Amino acid sequence: MKTYSSGMFGRLAFSVAVHMDPDILLIDEALATGDAAFQAKSSARMQELCDNAGTILLVSHGLGIIRQLATECIWLHRGQLMSHGDPEEVIADYATYARVRQHAPVLYDE
Repeated sequence: MKTYSSGMFGRLAFSVAVHMDPDILLIDEALATGDAAFQAKSSARMQELCDNAGTILLVSHGLGIIRQLATECIWLHRGQLMSHGDPEEVIADYATYARVRQHAPVLYDE
């Protein structure tokens, strides 16, 4: 593992995780790694997992992937629960807090 770059390590970790059949799957910012082709493939696999899986806990700052995959959402800030509920409502709360326009073009979704 020492010879892998951080990007390759992330790809390997994501690949291993999504090819298991767990009851609960915890994914922490896994879709932020790799190039555009890998992210697209990862996103498609995540959608498939969400459609067929039990429980998936996705930790992400990527509002686009949260919008795409989440059925329920929580926003934590410095360990405090700020909002909980429908992803669109939680994203709107976050956008208001961050003073960001929700429908502004996303040039980089981290």
